[in-house]
Amino acid sequence: MVSGCQKNTGTETVEINSDSISGTQPLITRVASSTQDIKMPEIDTSTKAITKPTSTKSETKKAVEIPAELTLPVAFAQQAPFANWDALHEEACEEASIIMVNKYFVHESLNETIMETEIQKLISWEGDNGYSVDLTAQEATDILNNHFKLKAELSTEVTPDRIKYELSQGNLIIVPAAGRLLGNPNFKQPGPIYHMLVIKGYNDSEFIINDPGTRKGNNFKYKYDQLINAVHDWNSQLAEGGMTDSEMAMGRRVMIVVGK
Repeated sequence: MVSGCQKNTGTETVEINSDSISGTQPLITRVASSTQDIKMPEIDTSTKAITKPTSTKSETKKAVEIPAELTLPVAFAQQAPFANWDALHEEACEEASIIMVNKYFVHESLNETIMETEIQKLISWEGDNGYSVDLTAQEATDILNNHFKLKAELSTEVTPDRIKYELSQGNLIIVPAAGRLLGNPNFKQPGPIYHMLVIKGYNDSEFIINDPGTRKGNNFKYKYDQLINAVHDWNSQLAEGGMTDSEMAMGRRVMIVVGK
């Protein structure tokens, strides 16, 4: 057995759309080439059944056994590493999320100094390549694929079961969010209208997060429904003239699945 996660207490069964993992255009699924490639905990044979809500689409369901609890060891640093919340750093949650994910997959260390350097480099590169201040999920996906040479793909199946499955395969999840719907008490209130963060694990009722919007964001936990309900992508057209909370909540529900 391979171990690299912080906690596990058995296994559970989730139901996912098998068309999206075995069809002609699959979501990214990371496949290990060695026992070191996927960081997963030892598991026992106890199981817990989870039933996915019935879909209105004609889809094939597939039962998959995954760890009941899982946390991937993704290093954390906040988007304002030295608490300099100027205009640049207030808008750097997308860059910080991308950097944390990249450092995990390339097995490089991360601290405040490294994060600051990497944010400055990435924002400069984005400016040179025509990206705006606020990155959509698609733009973040493009940067992960083209600039960092990772394997990233958008998924509209933003459900606890799908997220758990992807994490169990060694992938990470980045989600765009209507920041004020997250209800994070550590944000400067009322919180960011748009936010991006990394999902790196789960337990029986919560997702385990690297939330770059607060210095207390390492291993921060959001209830399943709380996080899923807040997932909304940035819409540049709606943002013209300023984005309101209601407009932000109209953004599509999508997540970025990232592997190597």
